[in-house]
Amino acid sequence: MQSKPSTQLAVTLLITLISVSGIALPYPILAPLFHQGESPLTQFGGLPSELLFGIALGIYPLGILIGGSFIGALSDTCGRRRLLGITLLGSGMGYGVSAWACLQGDFLLFCSARLFTGVCEGNLSIARAIASDLHPHVDRAKSFSYLSATNYAGYLIGPLLGGYLVLYGIEVVFVLAAIACWLCALLCYLLLPKDKPALIKHSRSSLTLLKEGPIASFFVLYLALTTGVCIYYEFYPLWLVVKLDYTSVDISWATVWLTLVMIACALWLSPRLPRWYSSAQSSLLGMVGLGLALLANYIAPADTYWLWFALIGASIAIYNTHLPLYMAQTYPDKGQGALMGLMTTTFCLGNIVAAAIGTAATLIGVELAIASASAMALLAAGLFVLRSRRLAAAPVAP
Repeated sequence: MQSKPSTQLAVTLLITLISVSGIALPYPILAPLFHQGESPLTQFGGLPSELLFGIALGIYPLGILIGGSFIGALSDTCGRRRLLGITLLGSGMGYGVSAWACLQGDFLLFCSARLFTGVCEGNLSIARAIASDLHPHVDRAKSFSYLSATNYAGYLIGPLLGGYLVLYGIEVVFVLAAIACWLCALLCYLLLPKDKPALIKHSRSSLTLLKEGPIASFFVLYLALTTGVCIYYEFYPLWLVVKLDYTSVDISWATVWLTLVMIACALWLSPRLPRWYSSAQSSLLGMVGLGLALLANYIAPADTYWLWFALIGASIAIYNTHLPLYMAQTYPDKGQGALMGLMTTTFCLGNIVAAAIGTAATLIGVELAIASASAMALLAAGLFVLRSRRLAAAPVAP
């Protein structure tokens, strides 16, 4: 079935919504669960619950790291629809096993299921590649803005579902996620067109792009940036629990506020920034804003978090739209699946590093996790400036 570019974008956005909801789904569930430490799922080998919490958070993005490193690049030659459908079916299976692990109180099975689900959810890179492929039928800046807004909606829906449905049992949340993935697989096969393999053969691994110096330098700064934002994503629920004694429902509503700001900025502010700034300038604006807002959240009284959460959300919305746009514009000759796969892989590696740094920080004090998130974001902004100056000073090839 041949579909219009707008239909292809809509299906891609829906698939992205499901995938990101899966990433955010455990945040309000796991923080109070492991903080209380009463469930069998939070007890394994006599290890501290804080350490198990970090493992439970980090294992899912580890899977996406593995999947994102090859799924996006593979779609450049094997077709986007086929790989999307297969990985969505696999994601549904992973969510189903996660639900069973919750019922059994089996920490190892839960982590194994989340790892497998994460590998399948490496299809986030395919979604970004499709959005880039639709240009010029759909403006690339507009596609990335909508994709960013959908990402934030996932961070809204996931925690909301998790916070409320956990009252009926944590396994219920994962069962619903499995059903949603299988429905998305059906939509993928029905509404996305068959892809013709690219005439130019690209590498089947996004990591081969790191052989090029400018892309490798971007990888380093983007890793610092994603580490900072992932520390914030993963540990602000625990910060709210410790500082303000929030429950899962309270955390869900704090997340609603954050993500509504992100969605509004992605739909209204980010598409308008190209009128005044280049994609590089807009990206830097978002990174600096994120670092300073996180620093303010660390310094200010805890009950003023709503203001800093709004500034954090606006900053994330800006850079999350314009950094992919910047990369697509700078490297149009690269396979978009491989390029977006590298960004997805880097984001997931940032999740893992964030889990390690954040877990170590919370052993001293949860507020230290917020401070480290600020430091990483500001480091990324500094590296971006240095990289831009080096590229501007480099001689132009004849």
